[in-house]
Amino acid sequence: MSAKLGLLAVMALNILTMSCKAISADNNTSIVNPLQNNTINIYCDEDNNLYQLLLSSEYEVKRYENIDKALDGTLNGQRLLIFAKNYPDQKTVLPASFYKKAKEKKLKVYVEFPDRLSTEATGEIKSTEKERLVVTSDFFGEHLKPLMILDAGLYKYVNVPARASHLNGAKVAGFKTAVYGLENTPNSPILFEDGDVLVSTTKLSDFNKSRYSPHNAWRNAIGGILSHLDIDIKEKAIQWEPIVRPTFDASTAISLDDYRTAVDRGAEWYDKARFLIHPEWKDQWRSIDTLKLPVGPPMDLSLPSGDGLLGVMEGHYSYINPDGSQQYRYWLRADCVAETAMTLATANGIKQNSKYLETATNLMDFVFNSETFKTISSIDPKQSSYGLIGWADTNKHRYYGDDNARVILGSVLAAQTMMNPKWDKQILELILANFRTSGYKGFRKGALNGKDIDQTTWQVLMERDLENIAPHYESWIWATYLWLYDKTGYTPLLDKAKRAISITMENYPANWLWTNGLQQERARMILPLAWLVRAEDTKQHRDWLHLICDDLLEHQVDSGAFREELGIGDNGRYGAPKSNESYGHAEAPVIHINGDPVADMLYTTNFAFFALNEAAQATQEQRYLTAIDKLADFLVRIQSTSTGRADLDGCWFRAFDFEDWEYYGSNADHGWGAWGTLTGWTQSFITTTLALKLENTSYWEKTKKSTVGTEIEEVWQQMLPGIAH
Repeated sequence: MSAKLGLLAVMALNILTMSCKAISADNNTSIVNPLQNNTINIYCDEDNNLYQLLLSSEYEVKRYENIDKALDGTLNGQRLLIFAKNYPDQKTVLPASFYKKAKEKKLKVYVEFPDRLSTEATGEIKSTEKERLVVTSDFFGEHLKPLMILDAGLYKYVNVPARASHLNGAKVAGFKTAVYGLENTPNSPILFEDGDVLVSTTKLSDFNKSRYSPHNAWRNAIGGILSHLDIDIKEKAIQWEPIVRPTFDASTAISLDDYRTAVDRGAEWYDKARFLIHPEWKDQWRSIDTLKLPVGPPMDLSLPSGDGLLGVMEGHYSYINPDGSQQYRYWLRADCVAETAMTLATANGIKQNSKYLETATNLMDFVFNSETFKTISSIDPKQSSYGLIGWADTNKHRYYGDDNARVILGSVLAAQTMMNPKWDKQILELILANFRTSGYKGFRKGALNGKDIDQTTWQVLMERDLENIAPHYESWIWATYLWLYDKTGYTPLLDKAKRAISITMENYPANWLWTNGLQQERARMILPLAWLVRAEDTKQHRDWLHLICDDLLEHQVDSGAFREELGIGDNGRYGAPKSNESYGHAEAPVIHINGDPVADMLYTTNFAFFALNEAAQATQEQRYLTAIDKLADFLVRIQSTSTGRADLDGCWFRAFDFEDWEYYGSNADHGWGAWGTLTGWTQSFITTTLALKLENTSYWEKTKKSTVGTEIEEVWQQMLPGIAH
């Protein structure tokens, strides 16, 4: 009996084997050999991100350099993935019979950036500027619902006629959801099914190289594509380490050595990223700096770095190229130059580097002893513009009070740290130039135009009855008056600052004019309040400081980050976009609605860090000392790290999603968006304050013995004759 069963088993096995062989040779059959289901065939470059991810799976992965060979080598019922190899410059050229053969062999196919569909050629390669990808079906399941957003940077795509799609490209407003939908918004198909073939009109497979975000959304998108192709990989296995990422995770304990390293990396970044202008490439810089939008290609990092004699560029533009790089803002601004000098000088105190001091000295000379930011009027003692510093080399006549305040703050600390009084008189003149061109109540407006103010006298400007309750633009220049009052005892400086602060606090918060959000206005207001307590420690002054600090700290989360908050009503100059069409056309916040879990390192957190340290050191109140500790740890953790992009290693981007722990935000701002960097405002004040914190000191104490102000009587009589002090 057993012998008969054995013979039957052998006969059955032979029949099954013969059947399988016949099926393998018959392209028209729908029956598939189960042994073939573990194979994935891919046409791609070896470093393709999705290919590398699949190599770590349990599947057998075969890579091909030729599409014809890949198609021929893929057995019936197997999977064939055609990834774009010459993106974004050339389409993926498919064989004429590609779709027919794939259908005959019952393949599960995915193609990217193709030159043709099954029935027609694709259209031209189109570039994007502000478009993002929007989920438009339930293809991805619960993890990626319709209208959720995926950012793919400045992606390119092949144009195809409108059709039902799973992803569409469109310019849409919103944080992680297209809040206004796609109705009446131009959009293009990105991911769709052409018969049995899943087609992407752009390249989705190099998600890491191209720095796509948000990270988890893209994990789910890749997972959805693989699931459609019957590639069963567990969700936790669809993971990669971003090539540009935070240095530490949210729970890592931060040591003093981590602080020192963060300061040094923050200072090194200027050289590594080639922001310091060098004579060898000065002409290239200049040709872009003078454009209406001074944005150009990423710097060639093989070029030499400058030494400060020609200044420092502004930072990175916010949009990410397909290769993961970012364009540079080639603009030359006075505040960035002075702030960089401050940063390098203070960094030297943490880790001695003679090059830092040399560059800082050169940058200070560049601001004060070159004509770069000066006009004929601003060096003429008879003119109202005398002593002011121009906003940028291309806008020498424009004088922002907050930009001049940062020039002052950067210059004072740089000079004091280097024990160099060389620029004392010019710094003093700059403070008084702002003082005498502000109105009686202490307000100046957002910016003054030199060509206008030189048509009148500084006396008329000082008598203006003007209110501009906008701390972003006004408040830090008041802080410089308080600082100089402490050095000189000249009471008009104290009186004007107190008058402006009092009016501003009486109108808080209902009448505050906010720029990108209310949080940034609070962050700006803390500095003059902290220094007012230093200059005149009264109950009212402490109460004002407590009010603003405590309201700011209500938005500090466990990680130490400050959650952004939009302001009240219509008082905002740059609120969230009110339509898809308005997205990307003006300055804008990095959140869309209050509650979005984003910290802003350009307008809020950077300045709050600096100012809150001043408040904590001035009052020694434990809640402020604790808050600054948490914030400092947060900033050390999120400093960028990258092994592939030196220009993006050691910096802070504008927007950080502290819930998903990644650089991400609404990129609605027309240039200083979520992935923008700034050599001044952001990099400088974060790095500098970390250095101050390492010394357990404040700017006020660090500059207590500054010699700026020793020539006050002479300069006062020259610039403010007849004004009693």
